[in-house]
Amino acid sequence: MPHLFSACVFICLLGLLLFPKESLDASTRGLELWWTIIFPSLLPFFILSDLLSEATWTSRLGQFLEPVMKPIFRVSGNGAIILLLGYTSGFPVGAKMSVKLYQEGMLSKTDAQKLICFTNGASPIFILGAIAAGLLQTPELGILLLTSHYLGNIIIGIFIGRMIQEDTSQPAFRTVIKEMKSRKSIGTLLQTAVTNSVQQLLLIGGLIVFFSVLSDLIMKLPFFSIFTNGLHSISSELAISSDWSSGFIKGLLEMSNGIALIAVANNDLIVRCLLIVAILSFGGFCIHAQIISCLHGSPLSYRPYLYSRIAHTILSPILLWGILQIIDLLKLPYSFLTRETMLQPDSFQRMVVWLELLHFYGPILTLITLFLTCLILIKKRILSV
Repeated sequence: MPHLFSACVFICLLGLLLFPKESLDASTRGLELWWTIIFPSLLPFFILSDLLSEATWTSRLGQFLEPVMKPIFRVSGNGAIILLLGYTSGFPVGAKMSVKLYQEGMLSKTDAQKLICFTNGASPIFILGAIAAGLLQTPELGILLLTSHYLGNIIIGIFIGRMIQEDTSQPAFRTVIKEMKSRKSIGTLLQTAVTNSVQQLLLIGGLIVFFSVLSDLIMKLPFFSIFTNGLHSISSELAISSDWSSGFIKGLLEMSNGIALIAVANNDLIVRCLLIVAILSFGGFCIHAQIISCLHGSPLSYRPYLYSRIAHTILSPILLWGILQIIDLLKLPYSFLTRETMLQPDSFQRMVVWLELLHFYGPILTLITLFLTCLILIKKRILSV
């Protein structure tokens, strides 16, 4: 991994010198993505995850959900909160909260390692709104993408729960620390949660900009044609257009930009959906870097997460293909998923409106939050003098 990172840094440095304008454009796009969407949409979940780890009722809820989580995923009932927040908010909240609850003594190391492998995925808003209704202009497919993505994660979780050996050791002193921390005032807890969340999101923003530049620069370098030629050969064997190749390679580095290219590729809609759900499941190395940043300072390993993402990348397109075959066998139109059962048509329209509002008000919320965080840090510095 250090050698891979060094190679990426060298490529970026070389590309910055050779393609300064393209690098600036890619950096601007990455910053805009973080500024308008990532920061305002993830901040509430990051703060909530910090506050939940300090709440005294969280452990009681975990005990209540133990009969559900233990037989299915072989993890503590406290993992249900991580599962819920991870699936509703998207990357990398599941990893962040798994590490947090482990450090607070609410999860064993084994349980935290398992949860990281299957509680990180794309958010429903991103899949249903941005991809299905926005990029593909086919909202009916949103439920299919969502189902295959989350069902794949659940299957991975079931297998991971039985593959990773149980570790029954649980540091007892952490429970005492947890009880001591729960006595903090609400104001102190909120200040700490906001500060920690903003610092984590600033790191994520830097990673998004870095990988946006890296993905664009790699496509400009000569050796990129080696990979595209290989994918073109695969496309020829499968008798499909090779337009998807550049988007797929870019998606392996930075998910959102790669999916945007695949969505407009000159390929059959089903082929594009299969490729998109594969990229969603892998997450791109930008997401992987965010997960690694969440694991920093803990004894939890990144390797099981990497293996689980590779397995999910293979599994989710197979699940989507199977669902499509069942729908085709039953002679059901894709639109039945939105018109008659799961969601009403205006639900997708509301998601698009929500994304537009987030794009408009997101920078304002980002500025206000950064300003308040600076005030909190200044206050802490003054009080510590």
